[in-house]
Amino acid sequence: MSFIKKKNKKFLKLYIIILVILLIVLFVFLGKYIYNSFKKYYVLESRFEELEKAKEKDNDKFHTIGWLKIQGTNIDFPILKGVSENVDSPVELESFGWVYGFDEEYHNVMNIYGHNVFNLGPSPKLKSDNFKRFEELMNFIYYDFAKDNKYIQLTINGKEYIYKIFSVSILYAGDVVLFPKDEYTVSEKDKYLKQLQKNNLYKYNLDINKDDNIITVTTCTKFFGTDSYRNILVSGRLLRDGEKLNDYSVKKDSNYKKVEEILKGDDGNEEIGSA
Repeated sequence: MSFIKKKNKKFLKLYIIILVILLIVLFVFLGKYIYNSFKKYYVLESRFEELEKAKEKDNDKFHTIGWLKIQGTNIDFPILKGVSENVDSPVELESFGWVYGFDEEYHNVMNIYGHNVFNLGPSPKLKSDNFKRFEELMNFIYYDFAKDNKYIQLTINGKEYIYKIFSVSILYAGDVVLFPKDEYTVSEKDKYLKQLQKNNLYKYNLDINKDDNIITVTTCTKFFGTDSYRNILVSGRLLRDGEKLNDYSVKKDSNYKKVEEILKGDDGNEEIGSA
């Protein structure tokens, strides 16, 4: 009998140890779940100070109107506007974007442009010491990167605006320049959104409507070949009142198949990104 009791005590002790381990594992997973539920997926870091410093370099050709920051990239630059349509990009600066509208107001669709000098080909690099412009916008070609980075921040007119990315598309440059330069009418905005969604490389679990304010960040690319001039556009919609800075899912769209072919080494130049 004493042998059986000792054996039972041994099993009871083992059972308690296993139970304690399971409870610890459960509490760890539960703690992570609670933490992830309450943490912000994107943390707003004010760029007011950087914006004011950038304005000190303004001259009779360019004015600094805002600041752009894109999650996961080194794009954390001032946004400039020329004082006239005939002014070229400032050669004295490297890291900047620009707008074509010739006022300093916030618009219902903000189109921001930047140079891509060193990341034009069919195998975009994620990082390089040479990337001082908008080269890292090409990172959104990669699905894993797009899954992890979904926010754009714009500082302008004394406010911080946060956008959730809903589209990554590649369009012919000739189509892009047809977009309005500042405020969009309802019909122009509807046509614009439909074109972005038609050419979207991904399916974001994010709803868009005609009342949403939109930002699009654009640079040139030769990803689909050197025979035509195209732009990559990363677009987001403004965070709505009461909406959280949370994560949301993204899947590959059928348009992404051609991207995968090129990344695997198929350098064909199939038509994609048309109007």
